[in-house]
Amino acid sequence: MSIVGIRQPEFGQRLRKLRQERRLSQRDVAGNVVNPSYISLLESGARVPTLEVVLEIAQVLDVPVEDLVGEAVPVRADTADRRAERNRELVHNVLVRSALDVGALDEAQARHEQVYAAAVRDGSPAAVLEHGIALQDVLHQRADHQARYTLLTDLVRVAEDFGVEELLVKLRLDMATAARDRGNLGEALGLAESAVAVLPRTELADSPEHVRALGILLSVRVDSGETGDIYALVDRMLAVAEKLGNRTVLGRSHWAASIAYARVGDGERAQAHIRHAKTMLAHPDTSIREWGRFAGAAASALLEADGDLAEIETYVAWMRSALELMDIPGERDRAISVEARYALLCGNPELALELTADIPDGLSTGDRVRLRRTRGRALRALGRTDEAIDALRSAAELCEQLSAYRLATQLWREIDEIRSS
Repeated sequence: MSIVGIRQPEFGQRLRKLRQERRLSQRDVAGNVVNPSYISLLESGARVPTLEVVLEIAQVLDVPVEDLVGEAVPVRADTADRRAERNRELVHNVLVRSALDVGALDEAQARHEQVYAAAVRDGSPAAVLEHGIALQDVLHQRADHQARYTLLTDLVRVAEDFGVEELLVKLRLDMATAARDRGNLGEALGLAESAVAVLPRTELADSPEHVRALGILLSVRVDSGETGDIYALVDRMLAVAEKLGNRTVLGRSHWAASIAYARVGDGERAQAHIRHAKTMLAHPDTSIREWGRFAGAAASALLEADGDLAEIETYVAWMRSALELMDIPGERDRAISVEARYALLCGNPELALELTADIPDGLSTGDRVRLRRTRGRALRALGRTDEAIDALRSAAELCEQLSAYRLATQLWREIDEIRSS
């Protein structure tokens, strides 16, 4: 059922007033029926609620329905057109979920692109954002960094006009990761910092999205060489995660901390956080894909932190097992970088050289740097010093393009060592 005659933004204004009078948050009002962002959309006048939602909200607020809807009249909305629309949406969702479950990302992307294009043609901002966000998730899985960045650029513009801060924060964070993966570290840092600055005054404060935001900012700062407040930022992220009391969120926080510490050369802390993350994430609720991603990231961090070989071998084995079960392009590309560095550590520079012969399209710019560095070190181990210098120089120059000067300096020093040896 829906509401006929309801007027926005009057409904949203009444809802906000009643909620604030009772000192309830949008999360409190949402309960288990809808999410806080939907309540925010209602209050801003961007959505018209169904009767079922109005009844639930009225119950939470402990007010008569009339206090929310005014003179609007509830009627049934089971017209043939509406039923057909609901059926199409249901079929779309079932087919996309089925495609994702079997790893058919091409099909999932094609279906999302179809409904997203229809939403754009219809001029419905809410539908554009809903289907656009779903599409960018698939592009993220496919490691199509350019297409994802372009899409998110459009979605951020729509969200800015839409005026829902929570939605804008989420999209700016997504765009920060897309910009980082394309090598636009300055833009990524600006987007992440702006999202984190706004987030505390939204309904996302002290939520899993808050933890994710701090983790993204941490990642971008480390990649950008802005490491001055890394320790304080890690503590801040872990404090929010611990307050939530969710082991998966806390595990991901330790995971993010381990990568950051490995990148800044604090191997002891990196290894400690990897072990904390493993304890938190080693449970049945963690998906195979998530466990595989963690195993690859843990192996990568341990390789950078000069970790124990046996521990690295364990994580590499877990990464391989997950990839055998789920063939996801972006994860497989990142695994090549890990495998190459692992081969080099095990004294097999020939295999490392073979693995680094081509740079996969799905690698982020940061992973491209690490792959070129690994190739240079493999060539050096094989006595091919001129080629090693060329590979390391290309990695150093790419770092300078990214403004990752700390890593660039390390690479130039390594080149000088080769020349002087």
